[in-house]
Amino acid sequence: MGHKERVGVLLVNTGSPSAPEPAAVKSYLAEFLMDPCVRPMPALPWWLILHLFILPSRKRRSAAKYRLIWGEDGSPLVSTAERLAGRVEARLGAAAAAKGSVPPLVRAAMSYGEPALATVLSQLRDAGCGRVVLIPLYPQSARCTTGSVLRRVRGALGALGWDPDLDVVESYGAHEAYLSALHASLSALAVDPERDRVMFSFHAVPQPDIEAGDTYPAQVEATCAALARRLGLSRDRWTLSYQSPFSDGRLWHGPFTAEAVGEEAARTEGRLILICPGFSIDCLETLYDVERELSERARAAFPSDGAAREFVYVPCLNDSDGAVGLMAALVRDVLDGA
Repeated sequence: MGHKERVGVLLVNTGSPSAPEPAAVKSYLAEFLMDPCVRPMPALPWWLILHLFILPSRKRRSAAKYRLIWGEDGSPLVSTAERLAGRVEARLGAAAAAKGSVPPLVRAAMSYGEPALATVLSQLRDAGCGRVVLIPLYPQSARCTTGSVLRRVRGALGALGWDPDLDVVESYGAHEAYLSALHASLSALAVDPERDRVMFSFHAVPQPDIEAGDTYPAQVEATCAALARRLGLSRDRWTLSYQSPFSDGRLWHGPFTAEAVGEEAARTEGRLILICPGFSIDCLETLYDVERELSERARAAFPSDGAAREFVYVPCLNDSDGAVGLMAALVRDVLDGA
């Protein structure tokens, strides 16, 4: 990283409503679910279905869930992403100072909602960045996640009339720093390969995307196999499933975590350990869906034979030392390869 060009680093996640209230949730979901990389059909019929049938009820249900996870500093996804960006900037800045190079600027942005991509890109441009390292915070790439980020970033750059050198980290599910950070999280639990069971749960994607060539399932499977090897887990001690499919008329890739968690709990001798390696930061899908709904399903399905059993959720990497080291390593890989 000895070059003198100022580098901006952009960490992008999906987003969050600005408040845990129906109006804010409706605004957020309307933007999110109309994305061409996300919506299941042409814009006009989907807009009508979305606004007439889906959002009127979903905005209230989702707002109630968001209220249960909302923090003093707002959305957990947004506040944690901003802390992560600050810590990564400090890590990269210290390394740059030791080499006498210009410290990178690191910012977090959301595909939908705030902080908006256009706003954050404007900040990087105004700070004199001539190069941007873009890291979509999805370890395994998919059309509806990483693909959407790339489309929206390029659209925002075009609207700004700005054409920096753009380096994209499209996936990092096989990166050593990523696997090591996840392994450390699991190792801290002292997983017993003879009694514990581990569930790897990832966000679901539409089956039509996979049939069109999306390699997301293969990436996910490779991550799980690599982690299982490091933990010494035999194939019958871990499972892979997918969560949060959206009811939009499409078939979604499974099996689904909501169904599998009860089955796994019923045959667990010790602990049922669930980790979501595809989520970089804890959000509604983990803080509510996993810690409130899936945990209850698991505990209800444990055999009533008097043996001690436990459901354990492993938090996302969030802004931990492992996450900071991972992001810094991804940036160094890009810059050192220049």
